[in-house]
Amino acid sequence: MEKKCLVIMPTGDPDGYAQGHFNRVYEYIIVPACKQADVTPVKVEDEMMAGGSAWDTAKNIVDSDIAICDFSSHYPNVLYGFGIRQALGLPVVLIKDGKTRSIIDIQEFDGIEYDDSLRIDIVQRAIGTLCDALKNTLIKKGDKNSLLTRLGIGPGQSPEFRKVDFEIPADQNISTAQPESHLPMISPVPDFVGAPYTQHDVDKLKVGESLFHMVHGKGEIKSIKNMAAGRMATVQFESGSKTLVVGATPYFRKITA
Repeated sequence: MEKKCLVIMPTGDPDGYAQGHFNRVYEYIIVPACKQADVTPVKVEDEMMAGGSAWDTAKNIVDSDIAICDFSSHYPNVLYGFGIRQALGLPVVLIKDGKTRSIIDIQEFDGIEYDDSLRIDIVQRAIGTLCDALKNTLIKKGDKNSLLTRLGIGPGQSPEFRKVDFEIPADQNISTAQPESHLPMISPVPDFVGAPYTQHDVDKLKVGESLFHMVHGKGEIKSIKNMAAGRMATVQFESGSKTLVVGATPYFRKITA
């Protein structure tokens, strides 16, 4: 059975690109490369990433056998998809065009760069290179280059942790779901830890503020932006920097002192 390849890439017409440019990238490079690699490309549509169910989007990102993330034009939802795949140690291939400034070392993740001119001779080379990257990534999927694997914790430790159950009980909705419930919570809770954030509190969080996470401890927000799934923040904890979707759950607590 062919494997599913989820394609997460810019949609619409970002500034600086001709109309329909990324549709051509998909049709001219990605689709042929996937066919040669014996994987079935499935494009994440704009309405799914921007206006659909955040839970359905996350489930789709996790369930796919492999993913292609196109970082061209710094499209934010590509970062969101890559963050989920990378954190869970799931196979992902990174690509970008030559005119986009690198915000991540894609070579470290066996990424490739293509020419945004989409000249036919260059496109043919890009197809072959991407095909090889897909095949190699699937072959090496047991040897993850994930953040969790490097830290020796969480899902990267063993295969049985790599499948995530995204089923929600019928009486529970997304606003009350706790996808991190399998993680150990800090106990006892320090005296300076207050009540959980409400959604109103979450909406007001900004760079430089401190918060407490029931798994990772005290941290300082280094960056934060609004995403389709919620507010995505990079938080510096004592154990290191982590990118998390900050929500109104028991895991994020206020600091009272």
